[in-house]
Amino acid sequence: MTGGDARFLGPRMVAIAFIAQSLAIGSTYGAFGPLVAEFESHFGMSRTMVSLPLSLVVLATGLLSPVIGAFVGRFTIRRTMMLGATLLTFGYAALAQATTAMQVLAIYGLIIGPGVAMMGMLPNATLVSHWYAERQGRMIGMVNMPLMVMAVPLAVPQLLPVLGFHGVLLALAAIHAFALPVLWFVVDRPEAVGQRPFGEAAPLAVSGDATPSRPIPMLRLLAIPAFLLIVLGSALAVGAGVTKSVHLVPLVTERGWSLEQAALLASISGGTGIFGSLLFGWLADRWGGNAALIANCLIQGLVWMILILPVGFGVLVIDAVVIGICGGGFIAAKAALVNQWFGRQSFAQVMGLSGLLTVPFLFGMSPFAGWLRDLTGDYRLAVATHIAGFAIAVLSFALAAWMLRRRPQLGDPLTKAA
Repeated sequence: MTGGDARFLGPRMVAIAFIAQSLAIGSTYGAFGPLVAEFESHFGMSRTMVSLPLSLVVLATGLLSPVIGAFVGRFTIRRTMMLGATLLTFGYAALAQATTAMQVLAIYGLIIGPGVAMMGMLPNATLVSHWYAERQGRMIGMVNMPLMVMAVPLAVPQLLPVLGFHGVLLALAAIHAFALPVLWFVVDRPEAVGQRPFGEAAPLAVSGDATPSRPIPMLRLLAIPAFLLIVLGSALAVGAGVTKSVHLVPLVTERGWSLEQAALLASISGGTGIFGSLLFGWLADRWGGNAALIANCLIQGLVWMILILPVGFGVLVIDAVVIGICGGGFIAAKAALVNQWFGRQSFAQVMGLSGLLTVPFLFGMSPFAGWLRDLTGDYRLAVATHIAGFAIAVLSFALAAWMLRRRPQLGDPLTKAA
């Protein structure tokens, strides 16, 4: 199954990818919320300004996605991830020395954001896709489990009285520095150590790190209608997830529930993403990535209706659980789809360009929902608009599957029906 004369290193690569993903995403997104008041008091930042750092991280991640997609092939995944860890180390150390709000924004936008991009989802998913010709969904689902996103917000308030604000920032810098020796053990491809991807029937008839197929050029991807449909469906689904994270609490409180109850729903929705990442990764392996994404968006479209129906709090809890599961599992299913259809040689390019093209949706859908709420006085039209977006996403993934089955060859890489 694996080839070579040594124990298969795939599980080790999955473990390293999980550590890197957890540190990059968990420390950045998990720590920021508990530190908001500290940023406001230390740097005189308004609530509007203090919401910008994470937006800059999202922007940097999206804009750099196609660059990193090319970078991991030319510069290696290991070096890319180590550079990301180095940037995050210097970024948090620089935050501890910052004195103005503008310095904070510059550090997040120019250092921490690129660091997250280089140590986060794209290089880690690419690494796993190189090592697993089968079970990519399950493996990427494991990597994307948001354990640190849950644990860090609980740890930071306990550390603040002990270490202080600057001490917590330096601790965040230190954990990324400690990650560097772990990342040194990343092996980009199994062929480099005489092994082959899990589930591949026969060794590749090439030497060294070479592979028999070439990645699809990014410009050519733009001419593939199925790719653009996948981007559209992904953008609508992920953009809705951003809207939910921003507007769920005010939506629930406007319907008469307490702030504590609304916060509980948000916490439940985030926590169940751990199970969702594993579930939809498994479903993508069993059904194919397209089918898993269609099911994901169909379920989300249905349960989003609960947000505008007159229901009890228990039903809202069920809604939070289901939305959290679907939201947490989306990336694993999409990564499996890209691997299944476009091949592991084009994985980084496809995911990178897709990430760039979804940036306008990630930035625009939440403000658009807020505008609709202000225009109408409640969230019903905003929620209905997102439900329609899920319907469009379902149609996009279904049509993309039909196109890809009619044209199984997309250039040099071999693609297959999912």
